[in-house]
Amino acid sequence: MTHLSSSRFKVPSLRKSADSEYLATILILLVVWIFLVVISVINRSDFLSRATLSAVTFNMCIIGILAIGQGFVVISGGILDLSITVSMLITSFMIVVFYDLGWNTPLLIIVSLLCAGVFGLFNSILVVWLRINPLIVTLATGFAGGGLLLIVFDRGLVDPKSSIADFGTSYLFGLPTAWWPMALLTIGAHFFFKYSRVGRHFLAVGGNPLSSKAMGISLKRTRVATFVGSSIFGGIAGIVFAGFTPEIRPNAGEYYTLPVIAAVVLAGFSLAGGRGSFLALFISVGFLSTIPTALVFFGLESIWQTFIQGFILIIAVSIDAYRIVKVRGR
Repeated sequence: MTHLSSSRFKVPSLRKSADSEYLATILILLVVWIFLVVISVINRSDFLSRATLSAVTFNMCIIGILAIGQGFVVISGGILDLSITVSMLITSFMIVVFYDLGWNTPLLIIVSLLCAGVFGLFNSILVVWLRINPLIVTLATGFAGGGLLLIVFDRGLVDPKSSIADFGTSYLFGLPTAWWPMALLTIGAHFFFKYSRVGRHFLAVGGNPLSSKAMGISLKRTRVATFVGSSIFGGIAGIVFAGFTPEIRPNAGEYYTLPVIAAVVLAGFSLAGGRGSFLALFISVGFLSTIPTALVFFGLESIWQTFIQGFILIIAVSIDAYRIVKVRGR
């Protein structure tokens, strides 16, 4: 029996046709984002201001990092991680707890991220070894984890004099300092999945698990790494969230769940797994992060934000479903 080298395995999302499709997605998202900015400026000329830039980029910090973690799950065939915002809040609260205990910043960050990773490991155990649907698992652990946070914590107060708060409120090259890790993580994710051998294994498992298993790729290890990695990205978002949020509430993650999923699907990630562009995700996050500020300038209430994001998600999911049906019909 002849064994093929994994480096010769052709992952569908790496084909030239897929690259062209990603480029088209990026261009379309850019056009829509620019159009939103233009009509907002026409409505009110003061939309183009430092305050608007700060509002949009601060939104991008959290949504962007969470979306990278969510994209990691989707592209690897894990469908969705509906508990990723709980990972964020676990880390945020642990940072407050460990800071109050007098821990130094590097140590409390590492241990807080490990707490998020343990939460992701618990998800992976239920998904991989008990073979429960990831949506059911992460929905349940999201509710259970969120409920536990409500029981244990009323709120978390971040010391404004701490280095975490300094990081969250400072600026670098005219943009929030916290924005730069999000941008670097996006670039890193792009190169990881497109050019690294391990990244291609994740893509292969997401695109065709049976063929990947035949190639010698461990599906179990990949699934475990997927959900642990997703939770760690949630933890990184939690560090940023603690940095610029003086008062952390246990239900704060509810605000981010819908835009994170919408950003991933809008960027062209297939819920069937195996395809997606993190560069397109960056543009998608920027567009969705601009909507709340634009609504304020148009004088619309915040409830419109949920409606618009939900409507965008419906369109994006419909396009993804049509694409899947079209591919399977070939």
